[in-house]
Amino acid sequence: MSIGPLLALISFLTIIPVNRSYQLDYTARYMFLFPLIGLIIGFIVGSITFLLNNLISNAWIVALIATLLLLIITGMHHTDALADFADGVMAKGSRDDKLKALRDPAVGSAGATALILYIAGLIVTISSINANILVAIIVSESIAKYTMVIQASLGKAAWEGIGAPFTKAMSIKDKSGRYKFIVSTLLTILIVYILALDIGIYALITSMVSALVMLLIAYRNFGGVSGDLFGATNELARLVSLIVFVIS
Repeated sequence: MSIGPLLALISFLTIIPVNRSYQLDYTARYMFLFPLIGLIIGFIVGSITFLLNNLISNAWIVALIATLLLLIITGMHHTDALADFADGVMAKGSRDDKLKALRDPAVGSAGATALILYIAGLIVTISSINANILVAIIVSESIAKYTMVIQASLGKAAWEGIGAPFTKAMSIKDKSGRYKFIVSTLLTILIVYILALDIGIYALITSMVSALVMLLIAYRNFGGVSGDLFGATNELARLVSLIVFVIS
């Protein structure tokens, strides 16, 4: 396999310049490699955080910088999705009303609250990690990316939006989708177990459960999955995985 798919995924999931644009359908075809991009993002942010941890004695400042790095390198796209998803879920009324709130570019009270709690949660959690901070961030980022693969493989698109190409490319109803899902799962297990052993597996299982819960919420409120669901779940799984490292 050429480096093209990895560059397409890096371009899609980060702000790292790759000097080339890729079609969304092409990127979706290689979604099963999302955990590898999580590993790359985690290594970059984790390495800087590890160095800062040895230079700065205040854990809160280090955690704040790490959180900013995570938000910046990912372009805050998934963070924005978290706010949109929260607004849609908490909107009163019919499914159409919820979809309207989900698609509204303005951030509502539910979205703002979700963002505040999420960012505060990241800072508190990262500042509380006693294990190897580099390993914790790499593993949590790989897991976060894998949870999106789970939802794309199991779900159907609520509409022909940005999430639709990914559900089509990853659906386990097709032989190709099943193969990709298995590869992605094995790749993720390999990454988390080699780096974090049992703690990594605990974080993976917990995040998978949270991804399935989010999938059920999306079906109940919107009738299927969307790009906003993927992004919101990415953020939630990252936080859940880091919390496992804190309490383990």
